[in-house]
Amino acid sequence: MYWLEVSVITDGEGAEAVAEALRPFTDNDNVVLEQLGDETSPDPDALETAVAVKIYIPEEDDSPELRRRLEELLYHMGRLYPLPSPTFRELAEEDWANAWKVHYHPFRIGRKIWIQPSWLEQSPATPGQDGIRSGDVALTLDPGMAFGTGLHPTTQMCLLALEELVRPGMTVLDVGTGSAILAIAAAKLGAQSLLGIDTDKLAVQAAADNVAKNGASDRIVIRQGTLDTITERDWDIVAVNILAPVIIGLFERDGLLDYVGENGRLILSGIIEEQAAGVGTAVAAAGGQIIQTFNVRDWVAYVVSR
Repeated sequence: MYWLEVSVITDGEGAEAVAEALRPFTDNDNVVLEQLGDETSPDPDALETAVAVKIYIPEEDDSPELRRRLEELLYHMGRLYPLPSPTFRELAEEDWANAWKVHYHPFRIGRKIWIQPSWLEQSPATPGQDGIRSGDVALTLDPGMAFGTGLHPTTQMCLLALEELVRPGMTVLDVGTGSAILAIAAAKLGAQSLLGIDTDKLAVQAAADNVAKNGASDRIVIRQGTLDTITERDWDIVAVNILAPVIIGLFERDGLLDYVGENGRLILSGIIEEQAAGVGTAVAAAGGQIIQTFNVRDWVAYVVSR
């Protein structure tokens, strides 16, 4: 049996639209967004603006008709936003299972957050090479197909914000938890009571597995659901790393800022520069104030107070 890999290279803005367009064709709604360039390098020019959007289709669903439909779909999208033709690659079962791991290596974010793939051994830092250091907060991750490897700028900006904000004993709500990378980081930085929610069943499973791998099951609860199902309020930190239109909807429909405690902080990420003004308007309309801004290429993240 083989798996058909369908890949489209676009920029950060186009990646989200392409991912949503391809999602109905995937196995279990799994879409991989792979930031091109060297994600482990501290050089700001190491990351390219390009993002590879990939889906995997089992052999029994592959056909010339399916490939033609995908080509036609992307052709019509390309009339509105420049897109290349998709590339198709047939992967053996074992190659598919590891396809997303190829560019995923241990790396550092901020001063002391160390991301460690669960299938690789930890290596201590040496004079010529980075590695685990004394005092590091090490996150062991096996993200599978869930969004949240730590490679994407939107996730990295959230981690930088958490490193600054989290204090021992805090409570944290992680909306759209993905692999639970943010919740795990917050727990290891000292947060005491955490809740991660996601609408995707596979993400919830990956998140729960990662929480267990990191020995944080006593502090982190993972649930499948939407924000409006959460009854708890007054969180010290609420982190939302999704998409700008979804964030705006959470403000307008679900009272997102109401979940943040009086002296709490709201971290917003997943925002393309062109959509930042709309998010800022939603923040102000809800009674919030942007007190800090992070920028990585064409991505923006905000820290908001009430």
